[in-house]
Amino acid sequence: MKNSVFVGREVLLGDVAGASRKAPRCVLRGLAILFAFVVAFSAPPLSHAQTGGALAGEVSDASKSVLTDVTVTATAATTGQVQTVKTNENGLYRFPLLTPGSYEVTFILSGFKELRAKATVVVSETATLDAVLPVGGVNEQVEVSAADNSALLQTDTSTLGRVVDEKTVQEVPLSTRNFTQLMTLSPGTSSNVNNAGSLGRGTQTIYANGARAVSNSLTIDGIDAINIHSNGLAENSVSSNGVAVPSPEAIQEFKVQTGMYDAQYGRNGGANTALVTRTGTSRFHGSIYEFFRNDALNANTFLFRQNGTKRAVLKQNQFGVSLGGPVIAEKMFFFASYQGTRQVNGLAGSKTLSLPSGLYGSMRTAAALGAAYGGKTGTNGGLAIANDGSNISPVALALLNYKLPNGQYVIPSPQSSATTNNYSVSIPSRYTEDQWVATIDHSFSTSNHFTVRGLLANQPQFNSFTTATVAGFGQTQDFKSRAFNLTDVHVFSPRVVNEAHAGLMRIMGALGVENVIPIGSIGMSRFNSSIFNNIPTIAVSGSSGTFTLGYSTDGNQAGHQNTFQYTDTVSVIEGKHSVRIGAELRRYQDNYNTYNRTLGTITLYSFPDFLLGRSSGSVASGGNGLSTYGALSNASVASNIGVRNDRLTDYTLFVQDDWKISRKLTFNAGLRWDRYGSGVDQGGRNGNFVPSLYTAPPSGGYTSAGFVQSANARKLLNGVPTVNPRLLSHEMWKNFAPRVGFSYQALPSIVVRGGYGIFFDRLSNQISLRTALAPPNYIKSDLSGTNANGASLANPFPALPLPSALPTTPLLPDPFTFPASSLLATNAVDPNMGMPYMHQYVGNVQWEARKSLLLEVDYVGSKGVKLPNQMYINQARIASASTPVNGVTTTTTASANLAQRVPFLGMSPNGLTYLMTNTDSRYNSLQVSVTKRLSHGLQFLASYTYSRSVDDSSGSSGSTFVNSDGDQIDVHQATGRSDFDRPRRFVVNYIYDVPYVGYHLQRNAFTNALFADWQLTGVTTLQDGSPFDLTDANGAAYYGTGTSRASFASGKTIADAKKNGSVTSRYKAYFNTSAFASAGNYYGNVSRNALRGPGQANWDFAALKSFQLFEGVRFQFRSEFFNVFNHTNFANPSSAISSSSSFGVISSIIGNPRVIQFAGKVTF
Repeated sequence: MKNSVFVGREVLLGDVAGASRKAPRCVLRGLAILFAFVVAFSAPPLSHAQTGGALAGEVSDASKSVLTDVTVTATAATTGQVQTVKTNENGLYRFPLLTPGSYEVTFILSGFKELRAKATVVVSETATLDAVLPVGGVNEQVEVSAADNSALLQTDTSTLGRVVDEKTVQEVPLSTRNFTQLMTLSPGTSSNVNNAGSLGRGTQTIYANGARAVSNSLTIDGIDAINIHSNGLAENSVSSNGVAVPSPEAIQEFKVQTGMYDAQYGRNGGANTALVTRTGTSRFHGSIYEFFRNDALNANTFLFRQNGTKRAVLKQNQFGVSLGGPVIAEKMFFFASYQGTRQVNGLAGSKTLSLPSGLYGSMRTAAALGAAYGGKTGTNGGLAIANDGSNISPVALALLNYKLPNGQYVIPSPQSSATTNNYSVSIPSRYTEDQWVATIDHSFSTSNHFTVRGLLANQPQFNSFTTATVAGFGQTQDFKSRAFNLTDVHVFSPRVVNEAHAGLMRIMGALGVENVIPIGSIGMSRFNSSIFNNIPTIAVSGSSGTFTLGYSTDGNQAGHQNTFQYTDTVSVIEGKHSVRIGAELRRYQDNYNTYNRTLGTITLYSFPDFLLGRSSGSVASGGNGLSTYGALSNASVASNIGVRNDRLTDYTLFVQDDWKISRKLTFNAGLRWDRYGSGVDQGGRNGNFVPSLYTAPPSGGYTSAGFVQSANARKLLNGVPTVNPRLLSHEMWKNFAPRVGFSYQALPSIVVRGGYGIFFDRLSNQISLRTALAPPNYIKSDLSGTNANGASLANPFPALPLPSALPTTPLLPDPFTFPASSLLATNAVDPNMGMPYMHQYVGNVQWEARKSLLLEVDYVGSKGVKLPNQMYINQARIASASTPVNGVTTTTTASANLAQRVPFLGMSPNGLTYLMTNTDSRYNSLQVSVTKRLSHGLQFLASYTYSRSVDDSSGSSGSTFVNSDGDQIDVHQATGRSDFDRPRRFVVNYIYDVPYVGYHLQRNAFTNALFADWQLTGVTTLQDGSPFDLTDANGAAYYGTGTSRASFASGKTIADAKKNGSVTSRYKAYFNTSAFASAGNYYGNVSRNALRGPGQANWDFAALKSFQLFEGVRFQFRSEFFNVFNHTNFANPSSAISSSSSFGVISSIIGNPRVIQFAGKVTF
């Protein structure tokens, strides 16, 4: 059966081939454009690919006349491998692809002296080494200097970015020995301060030049290392687990490109990081090391000190070995490393809560609770708690008295009489990693080089806190990753080089739960309790105390993901042109199973509401005496099979020309084309809702209008249109991204650069997840506010169809209909959504003040277009006699009234979560940096960024999209500072090789051991805090979405909310809460992200001492101090006005207290 469904001007085709028939024309059009681009420049291509760098320059005589036919030879210092080129008619030479490292470069021409110089080649950059040959005999040699002679100025490219070399990676203190912490050293980047107390890898969440965190890309040895499910680097969840983070000992170097990278690089619009692992050398080398932590050395956190809680456990041993060397002299080399990590971490498993102040061990009976809370009503009034506790919910009593296997109450007692932050606990989490890296390099000849690389890791862990804020609901998480890469580099001639990659990345994850509290044991019911026995998430808010317990998703979930990647770049030098053409193919397999929301989630307005646990209605019938509000503010549950097997394919073509117009001017131009595939579930378990297909059902009748099903479903429902399995009305074939830039050497020491480019941002496979969590194979009920008035603590969820066993059978009956009066919830995607992209424009001035010192001043701006955002499009409309809605002429907060004022009857006001690409962003910045290359024992990079980032929504968080607050009809009402906006940020890292400090003492073995070979290193970060929203979960009651921001109190403005004084003096009242009021029935008038959280400052420092053990063997002892001054970096305060007890209160910190780490390393 084939159906064509019209959506606006686009057509959804019921057969898969319908969309693919468009592909050849689009591909040919794209190829034609790329071919025309190449012809226009009349030159073939060139590359310094993602695993190597280039070396280029001009050779002249003393009169500045260029010299042709000069033999230029580059010899690798570590392997002795040699490449040779000759200067062309313009006196230019270029080594298009060299392995990163140090080189000796010789210049030979008859009639001139032989010149020798040093140069350093780094990944993804072109090092410039010009030479002036003195007249003389070829048997005469001139040594320029023993230092690196390549220039710091970037005269060949407009790309913004920084190379982080091997010395920095290995010597700078890394709080979790994770290279992503060094990605934030570049100007234009933003992140929280490093956290030495994080569990596991501690991968940083990074924002670059106004792009979102999911807009970054990472390649390891030329192969994509991004998780397609979440677009994340390496997060700790089944869906977001990433490839292993190589140990510092296994990293050669990496480059972070933050802006205007050329057409070879794409996929995302944020930071582009190319990492290269180490290789073997002509001599054996290696290391043995161990890094050691113990909480006895650490400081305590500020909040723990306030509650008299002892410092958290933190024990870690990180140990490893590396070895590299020759297999066949000057032909084959190997490198291998192993790192093991064993961590017991109470800092990551720490919580500070505001528990009900009267809840002590002896107060868990009905009588005691009645004595303490008698006369109190729920948040919205109604029935009061009886003085004898006789009307307290049996479910609440059962939970209050439930004990974990260790004998502790599942809902603990406060540790002090304070009403806020009165309970702190640390339950150690555990993390284990075993990681292996291996590389084999073989040169079949001087023109053919082949490399095999592997990166493997196993990472089981136990996370003591996930959804719940109390102990007993931890998760076991078993993660594995495998990455393999084959690289072939063929030098056909000094002008022509080809580099090909083939790679596989496989990441796997599985979750399990710590404890099961049978839902029946506490007297609660749920329709699927015979399948999923655990309790739901139960959250209690309000001024009387807050806590959360339980799980929202059944813990037996797992997933694995495979990425197959093939890339090829061919390179040719022709005259003044260096042009590149390349192609990439990525094939993704995203396999995932989860029973999402099958346990359910409920939220109660307050602790008295929890104790009563009643629905609305008459007291005689078991209600709370109210007609519109019950004890629950939210009740959400779902029924689904939770299995997906998605397949996606991406294609890329690019061309890039770097044209050396003159000695001073280089012009860069490129074009990139990407076709990003949408996920297709092999089982056809996807559905969608298309608003334009919806027709209102008869009053009280049934409806299925608007829903569509995948054409490859195993069972098709009658009356429901079938669509392309991608569920989009079009394939995204038109992603053409031009890049143009220039580099002009105004003076020998000054370069002016600029450029403009378009950068498409590949959407993650969350599109497929959204359509998998939709009827007919998934049903969710999501009730909030007055719509949840019929839910009680004992019976919080409506009955839904039970999930079916595989093979897939739709949950809903055939024909697929449901009552118009129901309050279903579903996810959907806009079938006409586009691919997000960014315009970026930069201006840059570089001044090489000295040979080893570079000052840069940049302007960087960007504009994001078609950025993803999800909204509740079924928001209730305001009805009146003059503007009726579905025949309703009055507007009230009653659930029945709300249900009739929605555009799509049968679904709740916040039940239709719609993913669109309809938001924008704007970013402007001034960036200043000073780079000092190692000389006189000192190297450093200091960066300062002054910026402003504004958007309508800051997009996804982890692996999920987030909703904008406020009116869901008008996305631009949420325009405000980006969630990650930090106007001022300064960061500096340094390495200082301390000279001999024995002063006048004669140097000998003893004095050398004391006073020689010291090194001081560190990273200092100073930055503004991030902004936050003032929200009101009870606001906008007329609209039913629960997404309102707060309102200003009468006569107040944002200036009235700001308070002076140190954060320490006001962490229990960070801002003036009296400046705000509940939004009531309408949306609040406070703008998005109106206030800014506390600023952050962090100093990490290390002192290193080296000892000579034997010839060629050294021992290094390291003392590393993370947050050396034990400065408390406070998190943002609670900003929910509906939680009055915690409103304005800071209850957590960012980063860690002072953590000390010792290490010993033997190198040879």
